[in-house]
Amino acid sequence: MSFYPPANHHTLIGAFSLAMICFTLPSFADNEASWLDAITLSGYAKLKVSSPNNAPTSVNLDDVSLFVSGKFNRWFNPFLEVEAYNIPLWEEGHGAQFNSAQLIVERMYNDIEITDNDTLRTGKFLAPINHWNIVHAAPLVWTTNRPLTSSYSRANYITGANIRHDFDVLTGHALEVYVQPVDDFNHKPTTEHERHYLTVAGARWITHEDLDYYFAVSFQDAEVEHNVEHRDSVGIDGNWQNKWFELESEFVFTHVATNQLHYHNQDWGGYVQMAVPLVEHFNLITRYEHFEFANQLAASNTALGGVVYRPMPRLSFKVEWQQTEGSVFNNQTGLYSSIAVLF
Repeated sequence: MSFYPPANHHTLIGAFSLAMICFTLPSFADNEASWLDAITLSGYAKLKVSSPNNAPTSVNLDDVSLFVSGKFNRWFNPFLEVEAYNIPLWEEGHGAQFNSAQLIVERMYNDIEITDNDTLRTGKFLAPINHWNIVHAAPLVWTTNRPLTSSYSRANYITGANIRHDFDVLTGHALEVYVQPVDDFNHKPTTEHERHYLTVAGARWITHEDLDYYFAVSFQDAEVEHNVEHRDSVGIDGNWQNKWFELESEFVFTHVATNQLHYHNQDWGGYVQMAVPLVEHFNLITRYEHFEFANQLAASNTALGGVVYRPMPRLSFKVEWQQTEGSVFNNQTGLYSSIAVLF
């Protein structure tokens, strides 16, 4: 089995780790409790079965992520996520696989509590472009396949700094502003993401976020590496939950300025998704999404229906049928299922 670890970043990771250790050693001197008590280990895994039309059925270990986090003091609250992804296990016509895996540092950051209402995050972290991106771990989302609207047009990761100000902690009213000044650290290859972003700046205004509902508006300005392409996005996303259903929706518009051959000057689209609890931890899931691409003539229209069995919050079994008309490059018609667990 061959692995493809991130190249040319060992020095940066080592320097980052050494700096964190040196910075925090004095804070443990007066603390009688072991510093190990402040460290938490966790993670999640996702096994995915894909059976798209006109393509072989396959079984992949889609994600195996390990989280290491610590809460020491107001200055030092590190988080590290290392992920192995896209690990083939079996493919129709070829049998057992398990011959490759990809490794990535998914997140590596530190949170500084500047005040009770202000937090500074530095390092590599998930871009706060929408709720789906922030809570994208497979056991926490309703479907095996992710909506294009939530990921296609914008940078999903940021290597830089983010500052969050909470106006009202009780209602979740907050503002986040982030910037990536140079290059994304240890990014996934373009076979996994549509493009690689060089510099990014953005903001997210969260008007309300609690257990019942949230609503937010996001903005992002990004420069794409290796292309003369600039992308300016605005998006809105929200969620409403009660005992009878959960309703989620998002809309995004991205203006694309480029010298490449494009059919349109923008990506835009949106989706509406509903989850309805049935009996004994079963849930019915439906979603419809329309998405138009700057570089494709045909739009993607995708209807999805499925069932999720979630016997406990950290474990889910999903099966769904996805029907796509128009552009099927990113969302193929077919049957998909997955098992996801937090540990």
